[in-house]
Amino acid sequence: MKWNREVFLHNVEELVAGKVADLDAAVGISGVYDIWKRGAAPTIDAIFRLCQTFDCDITWLINGYQGETNADKVSALVYIPKYRATLSGGGGSFETSAEILETCPFGKSWIRQKGNPSSLVLFDVSGDSMAPLILNGDTVMVDRSKKGEDLPLQGGIFAFREADTIKIKRLFHEEGSVRVISENKTEAVDYLVDPQQFEVIGEVVWVARDL
Repeated sequence: MKWNREVFLHNVEELVAGKVADLDAAVGISGVYDIWKRGAAPTIDAIFRLCQTFDCDITWLINGYQGETNADKVSALVYIPKYRATLSGGGGSFETSAEILETCPFGKSWIRQKGNPSSLVLFDVSGDSMAPLILNGDTVMVDRSKKGEDLPLQGGIFAFREADTIKIKRLFHEEGSVRVISENKTEAVDYLVDPQQFEVIGEVVWVARDL
């Protein structure tokens, strides 16, 4: 399902109730509502911060509920946004735009086993350095609320930014830095990141694959 821009803008107006300064503060961008009205897509961070700040459901924010007759059906589903930014499982992808491609429906009871729906996003994977666990063309679900900040990184699979590249690898804290580890040793070597060029996006909690 494609996300509905007009519904999204209307719902943002309802959330902030005219308090534009509160919206700007939540998203961290001045004049962000006008930016969206002119055609820019909300970023991953913006959606995440809106849902967290205003305690709203991501399905309602992006798509709205489609009328009283379908209320029960719609409320049983949660729509998770899928973004264009490609997570590299190989040498690195520089396609880092945060355009929403579509929203994908999941059963509410199932999705809550993966995390808070407001914190979940979907990406496609490029490259085979995480094979056979994650393959080129797979779609992964990333929990933005899990960034390894509470406990040291101990080998979980994370999406992260390194300079201008978005990657997906196993991460370990090691000697004041973070070691990046690939599953497929024939495709990539392990290395320590530069902390100044590194930011965790979130932990991978689910993988979808065509057979």
